[in-house]
Amino acid sequence: MKVSFSQTQNRDPEIRSGVKIPYAPGKRRISKLLWWMIMAFVFTPFVVLLWYVFVGWFFSSSPGIISMNSFAVRAPEKVYVADIPVKKGSDVAPGAVAARLVRQPSPEVLNQIALMKAERDSIKAGLMTMSKNPDRSLTLIDQNIDFFKKEAETMKNLMEQGAATRAEFATAESRLRSAMSERDAVLSNKIDDTPEKAMSQRIKYFDMSIKYFEELDGSSFDLLFKVAGRVQSIVASPGQALNPGDEILWVADPKSAIIVVYVEPQNFKKIKLGTEVNVLLPSRSRTIKAILEDMPTMSQNTPGGLTNRISEPPRSVKVYLTPKEPLLKEELVDGLPVKIKWGIRSFF
Repeated sequence: MKVSFSQTQNRDPEIRSGVKIPYAPGKRRISKLLWWMIMAFVFTPFVVLLWYVFVGWFFSSSPGIISMNSFAVRAPEKVYVADIPVKKGSDVAPGAVAARLVRQPSPEVLNQIALMKAERDSIKAGLMTMSKNPDRSLTLIDQNIDFFKKEAETMKNLMEQGAATRAEFATAESRLRSAMSERDAVLSNKIDDTPEKAMSQRIKYFDMSIKYFEELDGSSFDLLFKVAGRVQSIVASPGQALNPGDEILWVADPKSAIIVVYVEPQNFKKIKLGTEVNVLLPSRSRTIKAILEDMPTMSQNTPGGLTNRISEPPRSVKVYLTPKEPLLKEELVDGLPVKIKWGIRSFF
């Protein structure tokens, strides 16, 4: 038996007897792995969608927001802003400076100065021709008392708004007490009162008041915070002119933070006093506990930004929850959206 080997036939395994035979590529592990990766990439969105549909159907939840009481710091009179030393988002304490303001000549003050000058000049003219009349002297003192009362009330209001100092209020009260003491002295005949003396005293008062009001124009003062809080927004800017009542900045009270929830009718059974729920903060950063302490009294449409529906927002019950855990500083944002988990949905 003769055996021979041909080297030409063994060189190319895909050629046999001069004919090329195409073989299928061999199965390798990398091909299976790539195939499963493609399948996972294609079907993962569907799995996630089904999961959220299942969770949303089996567990009930409601949208909500974090809400805080806020108030505006306003200009007490006609001024322009010299400086605002606080920044947006900063925490402030009672007595801290909210803004440094400079008084502007207001028509009311200028008119008051003109009236006082006219009355002072009239008294000076009458002083030359007036005869002695004790009753008229007492009337002038009563007029002084009325005027001093109005001045004291005005200074008290300005001091409460941060536009006058306690010393200015004390000075106004001192003038009122002096006028009342003078009246008591006249009635008890303890002093030798004359019309000329009373009128001279009133002229002196007008001179002093005119000087005071003229010094108000262009004077600066600090507007102070009355309560603690966090600066939400700054409306005014340095150099801006403001009228009485114009907003300078807004301040929120972090201690007043509550959670406002918009509960759809199908979850109404979940609303019970003392109910404790989980509140999911944005980006699933963390979950806190909150409790229902007051039953709802109002219904409204769910705000558009809190619902996933393309159609008109559904009608919902407005519920207020009190957090049982303190919120972090970065979570104390007025209007911050949250999600409230009520638990397993009731099907009966």
